[in-house]
Amino acid sequence: MRGAIWLALVLLVSCSGPPQRSHYVLVSQAGSSTVAVVDPVQGRTIKRITVGGLPHRMVLNRDKNKVYVVLVGSQAVAEVDVQRLLVSRTFLTAPVPERRSDGSLIQPHFEQNAFTKTSCFTCHNPGGARPFIVGERPVGIAFSSDHSRLFVSHIRQGRLSEIDLGRAEVVRAVNLPPSGSASEAADVARVGSRLVVALRPRQPSTEASAVRWLDEATLDPLFEAPTGSDPAFMLPWGEGALVSNFESDTLSLHVPGSSPKSYTVTPGPLGLLAVGSGKILSLNYYSNAVSLVDLASGQAEHHRLELGGRVFVNPTHAALSPDGRRAYIVSSGTEGHLVVFDLERRQAIQAIPIDGLSFDVVVVPR
Repeated sequence: MRGAIWLALVLLVSCSGPPQRSHYVLVSQAGSSTVAVVDPVQGRTIKRITVGGLPHRMVLNRDKNKVYVVLVGSQAVAEVDVQRLLVSRTFLTAPVPERRSDGSLIQPHFEQNAFTKTSCFTCHNPGGARPFIVGERPVGIAFSSDHSRLFVSHIRQGRLSEIDLGRAEVVRAVNLPPSGSASEAADVARVGSRLVVALRPRQPSTEASAVRWLDEATLDPLFEAPTGSDPAFMLPWGEGALVSNFESDTLSLHVPGSSPKSYTVTPGPLGLLAVGSGKILSLNYYSNAVSLVDLASGQAEHHRLELGGRVFVNPTHAALSPDGRRAYIVSSGTEGHLVVFDLERRQAIQAIPIDGLSFDVVVVPR
């Protein structure tokens, strides 16, 4: 009898697949200057970590013990300790300015010793100096090949900065030459030993943007190709990079030496997530939907984000669960939700409340 019970338990476990590894989901919440720590089992936010102004893109390091958060409104990157769930360091992504655009001296920067700070959020925060949103608007972030440095792109000046994590400072910065009217560095990714930067015109615009490849070691330009007017996100893919073109409702695959290949999705593609077997999940902001795209065949399935008769609006980014079966999708409306999307059934199965105007998401071990 005991042997029969034991055999039944073994069969039950083997049929149910590998156990789901314990994890948290971190969400950057631009509206509240925080990163939410979401427990997907409890279905709720268990902690909010104040990081700085307009937290957007996030990347997890190779050891999975640090998350780096781009602070668009504070000209900085925040380092979040995954085990302690707190900010361990911040890094400026560009120098604190001495003068305004009209040439006048910014006296408070001298009086308050702002040049020693590691984030503009120290002074420019909801209860502090005005304006709240300041600086060069860092947006894109990527690790170097050895993960010892971060590359950060800035929209305002088309700047690309390199942060040495050991020295905790910017060690190199370049202002990227424009490509026609495309002068804003909207995103950066790394593919092998090359960096890929998306340059866009000042928005709104219908003029072409550019995808430029750089040598990681020298930052010298290698080649570039045109893309849609508003490239929003770049995902490394093999030897190339997949770009979401926000205003033209397309994804474009850029591989050196080949013409870009285009895929049509529903309006407003923003974040992209690799979901296995050569497929990509595109988060389509304007259409409150996702597209599951097979890059080999070019076929795409489109699915509205809805559950129980409710539509979840403005999806931005997504992260994969450790077992690869679900996507955690940020619905960034004024009432925010983290939507759990079953990739096999192609439907939302859970919606966890988060702050409105949230943006990016990463999965971290507990």
